[in-house]
Amino acid sequence: MNGPLTGRGVLFWLIGFFGLIFATNGYFITMAVKSFSGEDEQKPYLQGIAYNDTLARRAEQRKLGWQATMSAARLPTGAVRIAVNLVQSDGSPEVTASLSGELRHPANEHLDRPLALKEIQPGHYQMDLTNVRPGFWDVMVANANDAKPFEAVRRIWVP
Repeated sequence: MNGPLTGRGVLFWLIGFFGLIFATNGYFITMAVKSFSGEDEQKPYLQGIAYNDTLARRAEQRKLGWQATMSAARLPTGAVRIAVNLVQSDGSPEVTASLSGELRHPANEHLDRPLALKEIQPGHYQMDLTNVRPGFWDVMVANANDAKPFEAVRRIWVP
């Protein structure tokens, strides 16, 4: 500085400092809103309207008494095998299901993968996927047969 600090100089420094802070905050807020909308469902309004139907399907599912266990294993090829074991309320394997769903990454929806599980043995459904990162994932499966509604969601560890 060549001269004494005056009130005008302090004003310019304060305006410049807080202008930089506001510009930085504006940039970060814009990038956060563009990268994640905050919605987990694609059509939350329509899902809310159909919520009574969802409750009725869940009640039917409780009557069926089906239980699902889900797991993931990394194969020697690098692919990941998603396995679902589905049993009826009496413990016998469920063989009439047609399971499909989604492998969802908890933090990045761009990594989500569709699932179309095939029955390998009675009550044992599986699918192999490539290019799946290690970590926690959510497996969401549903029975395509409307006569026997079933949905299950589990968080699993993918090695």
